[in-house]
Amino acid sequence: MTETLLTLTLAALIASVMIGFHRLIVGPTALDRILAFDAIVICAVGLVAVLSRTWETADYLELILIIASLGFFTTVAFVYYYQHTQGPIEEREETR
Repeated sequence: MTETLLTLTLAALIASVMIGFHRLIVGPTALDRILAFDAIVICAVGLVAVLSRTWETADYLELILIIASLGFFTTVAFVYYYQHTQGPIEEREETR
């Protein structure tokens, strides 16, 4: 039973990563691409956690922390860069 659930979880996470990559490539706006990147990082953390559980080892738990931290800081950096190059969101909405 546990093996089946782990397999289904891995399949769902891999499908989510593929959907995230599609949105990362096709995304109509830069904000969609940033959100897709963040979703991919979250799914990668989930994949490492499930694989760690499947292989019954705790050696990869540090990797989860590293991936999550890098993903968070990269997302913050993307949003900071986007906000400073495009201007505040309120000003962009007023010009429409």
